[in-house]
Amino acid sequence: MSINRFFVLIALVLLGIFTYHKPIDQPLASDEETPKFSLEKFVIYEISESGIGRFFQGEKGDRYEDRYEVASAKFSDNSKKLFESIRSDHARYQDDVIYLNGNVHYVRADGLEFRSQEGIYDKKASLVQTKGDFVITQHAHRIDGTRLRYHTSADTVSADQIRGTYELN
Repeated sequence: MSINRFFVLIALVLLGIFTYHKPIDQPLASDEETPKFSLEKFVIYEISESGIGRFFQGEKGDRYEDRYEVASAKFSDNSKKLFESIRSDHARYQDDVIYLNGNVHYVRADGLEFRSQEGIYDKKASLVQTKGDFVITQHAHRIDGTRLRYHTSADTVSADQIRGTYELN
């Protein structure tokens, strides 16, 4: 066998392998939404002329097209008369509304606190609400109930099935 025939035979075998074993182009199908970016151990500040108005922090955060998903979230607001902050195990921040889930804890500078397993904080309406059980405390006072609606700017509270203890001085 001549060297030319050998190379032609090799070329034909390689051409046959290429045409017979053509790679298949399959797009990667995924039902899971991919975040635009992710952050770990972050703090986001909102700064105005009067200083730091609000800040949002968390252990891990993902930015999607229409929302933020944050683990170990804490939102603090210094732009109002009384400093307030709310934290939870998980938060979804979308359209100026924070949806909180797991160990929700709201604290205000005058000692008012409430705890729940879930909650919604609407920044524009200055409204904090829960659908499930909650506990509000302020100094020695305590109120338990369900379905809390707390307007932070008007300082009004409404709730269902309340039980409370109020200490008189």
